[in-house]
Amino acid sequence: MSSIVVDPWPAGDPALLAPSAEHEELRAIVRSLLERAGGTEGVRGVLDGDLGYSTDLWTRLHRELEVSSMVVPETLGGAGFALADVAVVLEEAGAVLRPEPLLASSVLAAAALGAADDPDAIAGELRGVMAGELVGTLALAVEGLEVVDGRASGVLHRVLAGATAHLVVLGDDRGLWLLDTAGDGVEVRALEVLDETRRQADLVLTGAAVTALVGVSGAAAAWSRLRRAAAVGVAAEHVGMMARLLDDTVAYVSTREQFGRKIGSFQAVKHRLADVLVDLERSRSAVAYAAALHDADPADELAAAVAASVATDAVVRTVHEAVQLHGGIGFTWEHPAHLYVKRALGDEGLFGSAAAHRRRIADLVGL
Repeated sequence: MSSIVVDPWPAGDPALLAPSAEHEELRAIVRSLLERAGGTEGVRGVLDGDLGYSTDLWTRLHRELEVSSMVVPETLGGAGFALADVAVVLEEAGAVLRPEPLLASSVLAAAALGAADDPDAIAGELRGVMAGELVGTLALAVEGLEVVDGRASGVLHRVLAGATAHLVVLGDDRGLWLLDTAGDGVEVRALEVLDETRRQADLVLTGAAVTALVGVSGAAAAWSRLRRAAAVGVAAEHVGMMARLLDDTVAYVSTREQFGRKIGSFQAVKHRLADVLVDLERSRSAVAYAAALHDADPADELAAAVAASVATDAVVRTVHEAVQLHGGIGFTWEHPAHLYVKRALGDEGLFGSAAAHRRRIADLVGL
């Protein structure tokens, strides 16, 4: 019988979770910028375009917030922010389901480029990503990857923004490489997806030229760190989604009447909303802790897995409750609730289900 590791939870300074005036100021700025882009109605208006997102908003995010410089070290020209800072941006973007490649390019691709063994070799690409002129992404699922003499072959599955990204970071425990999608030997196959706000594509590589980012000695640690950043980043978006849905649902049940009473006054409705609030606060705490530990304890994996598991479960429950509690209008295409359902369910397939994250937790604690 397997024995449980004693006290496996990573220790961190409680001050890491203390309220931050800087975070609240950043939140207010990001929220104001996104509100000017039209909220979920603004999202609907850009989904049918060639890129599937607003180039105007993407430009403003870089001009006003320099979002793609946040996770890049100051020594390379970035802001050197921690993931806990960037999580604030992702939470607000998740609240309105923005389709701009913030997670893919501003966080994951920028972090990968910033961790390159030889920054000079990819200096131009890093500058382009930080400026928002180049869009990068990270291939989380690779099949049959072989890299010989700077040429890569294999299949990159379900790459986020894969059909529109200029650069793709790929790799495994043997190394990390940078791919220019405009080069020879790259076949892009756009996929039909459930969630229109997260476009995806398969990339088939046949001797495509790649640039080495991280060698074999540091590949495992770098790859693990990027996957943890992805897990925490998506969980932060889920917290934003839950917070917005709770606010919208409370507002709706406070005005909608049945049998001469506001439906929010019914005990059954109150209990369901209370459960959503508990889910939200559990997820918010787990994400905040995991994001703080991402930089404070770079070797930690457990907190990220817990945050991903908690938030994935919670957001799926929340989107279904929001649809149900909005009654008939919640089931219509005109109401934005279905967009949140698609995002939550699509993220399960793209980043892993709660059950998959719990299996990872079990492995980490020795079950």
